[in-house]
Amino acid sequence: MAKKEDKKAEPETPTVEAGTTLGSTYAQIVGVSVTDMDITLEFVYKNPRAEIKEAQVVSRVTLPRSVGKELADTIINTIKVHEENKKGKK
Repeated sequence: MAKKEDKKAEPETPTVEAGTTLGSTYAQIVGVSVTDMDITLEFVYKNPRAEIKEAQVVSRVTLPRSVGKELADTIINTIKVHEENKKGKK
């Protein structure tokens, strides 16, 4: 009987082409850059077809650090509320 090898899938690193696409593209990846003054969120679309390795920045938002922190806190609190609501529905 042949041994079955356990192969872990290597994480894919897409090539990101800077630019803007108008339309209803779905951002699958978000990159975050932080400086002393601000936080930049880059929403990136990667075509789900395996043979396409390139991704494209579809939106870029730069916020003051204080606003970015408030946004992060709001996201975390929203997730907690959602999880609590899910527990209550069981």
